[in-house]
Amino acid sequence: MTPRKPLAHCRSLDALGEEGLLRLLTRHWRHGPSVRAGVGEDCAVLEGRGKDNSLLFKADSVVEGVHFSRETPWRLVGRKALGRALSDIAAMGGCPLYALIALALPPTAAPALVQEIYRGIESLARRFAVDLVGGELSRSRQIVLTVALIGETPGYPPVLRSGAEPGAGLYVTGSLGGSLGSGRHLRFRPRLAEGQWLAQGRWASSLMDISDGLASDLPRLAQASEVDWSLDENRVPRRRGCSLQQALCDGEDYELLFTVEPDRESALLQEWPFSTRLTRIGACLHPSSAISRKRSTAYGFDHFRLP
Repeated sequence: MTPRKPLAHCRSLDALGEEGLLRLLTRHWRHGPSVRAGVGEDCAVLEGRGKDNSLLFKADSVVEGVHFSRETPWRLVGRKALGRALSDIAAMGGCPLYALIALALPPTAAPALVQEIYRGIESLARRFAVDLVGGELSRSRQIVLTVALIGETPGYPPVLRSGAEPGAGLYVTGSLGGSLGSGRHLRFRPRLAEGQWLAQGRWASSLMDISDGLASDLPRLAQASEVDWSLDENRVPRRRGCSLQQALCDGEDYELLFTVEPDRESALLQEWPFSTRLTRIGACLHPSSAISRKRSTAYGFDHFRLP
């Protein structure tokens, strides 16, 4: 990762970066006892309706010119907006429940355009039994679509990013790279069933989704767990025609990245019940391990990094 300047010396968001901006905005936040996890996870984790239940709360936006272009089919814009939030619920091993939709758009937009956006949302909501319960409409110069989603882990704890231990195996679902060029970033399937299975069976010791690229998201998981890692670049699963650089940095994959304790790895591979590809890409290390990894200068997507 490219080193960032100290917060106090940054004069632009490009110098600060997305992670630095989050630290600047949230470093003084304090949580009450009903908040089990907050900033730094894929979802906020709140106290649920029983000791073994947790609520998951997530908000995500897609912005015209950033996440989609005017040429994108509007139904797929709506599908992507809900799909991104669903992927974050999957990254905690949760089940989605309720969604609010906030849409800001120019007053010159055609009503048929808005209907198509909502048809995309509604189709994916039906597929994953999400109740659409309200939202907000607002005027804007460009289209901005925001989804707030509530989910839960009923009877089992959510899987956080912070549970990895030295020696654990690193795994990813599916294949990485080329999502934007192929259009998969508009049609991906959130790995909800896989995430729930990993959480319910206590298979994953840490878990997150890959949205900004493996090169950005793997260091986030390692930082949360206070471990280092060894990555076998030859085993990183790539989509056909993609280079290693694309698999590491393209982002918009929405696959799961997780760790498994070494005494459970063989059983995981034997009992994995899905057709979804599963690949061991490396292992977690003690931060002071004599086995050193090469510090990559590659990084994934950052909203505030200029080209």
